[in-house]
Amino acid sequence: MRKIEDIYEQTVLEKDEHRKSKEYRKLSPKMKNAVDSIFSVMDSKPSDFLNSFEKTIKDVSKQFKVSEKDLMSYFEREMLNI
Repeated sequence: MRKIEDIYEQTVLEKDEHRKSKEYRKLSPKMKNAVDSIFSVMDSKPSDFLNSFEKTIKDVSKQFKVSEKDLMSYFEREMLNI
């Protein structure tokens, strides 16, 4: 018998959906890793993510040595393409 959590994850969650976008495919491998990290943080704490988005961007930019401005620019472009 399958658990409700398994069914939910398979049907409702759009895991790795961000990897299919045109903007994501244009990114360098380093930026892709940073964006993946941000999405994994978002998946782990969905209720708290909006409150800590800027801090997460800052932390991930230091961790992956990418520009905060570039990360923010990526998310802005993604939002415009929705």
